[in-house]
Amino acid sequence: MLALLLQLTGIILLRYRLGKTWLRRPVTLLFLASVIYQGVSAVLLTPSSVGAWDYFRKGIAPQYTGDAALLLSAAMLAFVITYLMTKPQRAIALPADPRALARTLDWRVAAALCAPLALLTYAGRGASSGTGMDGAATSLTHDLAATFFTTLAVTAACGAVLRHGTRWFLPVLATQSLILAAAGERGPVLAGAVALLLMLAFVGARPSRAQLNAAAALTILAVLAIGGVRAVQGRTLFYSDSGLQARAAGLGSAVTSLGSGPQQGPGLAEQAATRLDGNAFAAGVLQAHVIGQPRLDPAAVPQSLLITVPSALWPSKLNSGAALDPVQAETDDFGLQQVNLLPTLPGLYAGYLSPPWLVMLLALLGAAAGWGERWLLRTCTPARLVMLAGAVMAVFTYEAGLPEMLLELRSAAVIAAGVWALERVRRRVRVAHWQSDPALPVIR
Repeated sequence: MLALLLQLTGIILLRYRLGKTWLRRPVTLLFLASVIYQGVSAVLLTPSSVGAWDYFRKGIAPQYTGDAALLLSAAMLAFVITYLMTKPQRAIALPADPRALARTLDWRVAAALCAPLALLTYAGRGASSGTGMDGAATSLTHDLAATFFTTLAVTAACGAVLRHGTRWFLPVLATQSLILAAAGERGPVLAGAVALLLMLAFVGARPSRAQLNAAAALTILAVLAIGGVRAVQGRTLFYSDSGLQARAAGLGSAVTSLGSGPQQGPGLAEQAATRLDGNAFAAGVLQAHVIGQPRLDPAAVPQSLLITVPSALWPSKLNSGAALDPVQAETDDFGLQQVNLLPTLPGLYAGYLSPPWLVMLLALLGAAAGWGERWLLRTCTPARLVMLAGAVMAVFTYEAGLPEMLLELRSAAVIAAGVWALERVRRRVRVAHWQSDPALPVIR
């Protein structure tokens, strides 16, 4: 109950200080993600009929999951307080001209760059190829698709809506959702839809309420379709060279079969509660520490962020092993299950830092997030639109922790740098054209 009270306090503070724009900010979405992973999941898992399906908590005494929820909720509340101390509400950009943005954020260019990554993914050699899951080295095609596929798809969708108007919002979102859903991952579908909405809101080209309701239904349907395919076929369809047509057919058949047939295994509520359990990882660490296992060296906390250094600049990075993988290091050292536990942003370093230091770390990250968001939302430009999409993608990797979130921001920064360079070139071409013929009107 105390953890829920801390989360409710954070929501009230955000709503009170940020006003009507509070849901249009990446940091707000980040805190809401923490409420879902640390609070809502705990409530859903309270009934024994649901909690019995949570394989993440096997071997963990119930009191430690409550302690973990309280610790992580307190850390995220400190994150919110220091974030609000930076006064992020002062950074509110004026609505921009959608057509001027669309000229630089050309959807055709983004789509052309995204198309080969999509084809590689549908051929089983891209974002959802399944490579690297056993720790083996990944291929270049997998790395490129996993890094840029989703962000480029959202960038192309945003450019198309800006170019043709919000009346095309639903068709564009449907196309984007199909392209991302065919990769077989639910997170990018949700992240893509939210990113597109925030990008349009940043420009001032918000869809109507009816369009928003339809978009929510469409996104939920796509997510359920992916779950339906996985329930019947596993991930085989998405890891093989099946092509877009076969994947689309599988998603379509999953949609038509929703709610039909006998239910075997856990239901939707049990699956959702287990999938969102963001307390089990920290709970296992706290339990092991109480038993007598000492914490790991805190120096590994900043060292883990070196994962964001590109391999081209650091070729031996992939040979670092657990030194750059705090999840695996803590799993091995504290005797956690070798399953896909969700450390989350505040819980990732629970095995390295004592509770007071963990709260202080999140407070520092909150201040950094506040200053970063102030810079991001200060002016509406094509490059910052791409970075906004990257910030939303980072929010949707909350369950993986800070290093993965920084990797998402790094990916968006690469695309944003290209967009910025393109904008500068076009501006110089226009100026040179005007100087050659002063009779032409000035184009800004």
